[in-house]
Amino acid sequence: MARAKRRARGELLSPNVYPSVLMDGKGPNTAQVATVLTSQEEAIADVQKAKADGFTGIKFYGAYNPAWVAPAAAEAHKLSLHVHGHPPAGMRTSQAIAAGYDEITHIYFVMMEAMPDNVVATSNGINRFDGIGRYAKDVDLSGPVMSKLIQTMADHKIAVDPTLVVAESLFVPENGDLSPACAPYVGTMPPATERGFREGGFAVPKDLTRADYRKSFAKLSDLVARLHKSGIPIVAGTDGYGLELVRELKLYVDAGFTPAEALATATIAPARLVGVDKTTGSIAVGKMADVVLVEGDASKRIGDLRNTRTVMLGGKLIDADALREASGFSGRPKNVE
Repeated sequence: MARAKRRARGELLSPNVYPSVLMDGKGPNTAQVATVLTSQEEAIADVQKAKADGFTGIKFYGAYNPAWVAPAAAEAHKLSLHVHGHPPAGMRTSQAIAAGYDEITHIYFVMMEAMPDNVVATSNGINRFDGIGRYAKDVDLSGPVMSKLIQTMADHKIAVDPTLVVAESLFVPENGDLSPACAPYVGTMPPATERGFREGGFAVPKDLTRADYRKSFAKLSDLVARLHKSGIPIVAGTDGYGLELVRELKLYVDAGFTPAEALATATIAPARLVGVDKTTGSIAVGKMADVVLVEGDASKRIGDLRNTRTVMLGGKLIDADALREASGFSGRPKNVE
């Protein structure tokens, strides 16, 4: 909120932000930056405070009490707030939707519908990754469980923020390998930062192989493709630093999106999701002049989005190289997919 006020006064260079308040419960896996709630009454009061403070949505997290989702979501919808997040531990995807979610965050929480009970019960911890890595490869996306979920999501236009780059970074690289999302920036980041991107994927359990994890990632990618083909809104996020966004879009293209469809997931689709598509999200007369100019043609080669040369923010032109320098980059990224 302090940053928003500084931005409004012209003291901070920042994109427009449409914030959600993060709501969680008490426990060993409580999100460190969440509002921690201990009762349904507190949860509803927090929703009301989010509206009063100018937030556009509420986001539930894994230690939140599943019994409080429906009443808090109902209050949020009464106040025209967007409802999204992780289904709390013990809740399957379909149950979160029935309780009032408008959007499921992370593709592995969509896949959680088909996971064994012990994974669902502990989905607020490491099992949201380990369990998915172990079992996703064997899920039949055309089977009754996932088909019913996808149909429900399509019927209710439940959006998904897949963050495929997270799943890729966990399941695909060998330990020590560089994440593909960061490869174009090698040599332009501070050494300590670059080393952090070379951690590689999760260590594979002794009874599995890296190939198993990669098959699970491929199944998550297939799931994103099926959601898209079913008309379910896909909105692009990274759960990272932001520089991974172009890789996220490339993963959508690899899953069968056209480049234009992938671009829409990072522009007009999220604008519709938070109800600001009348003022932003596409280039049209009367909308806010928020545009990036790139060298190349991102409608044909999505990686050209990294070739940003000029940013127009609220009608003001900013040199992209100056922004890179101010952010700690020593040069432009390589143009690789």
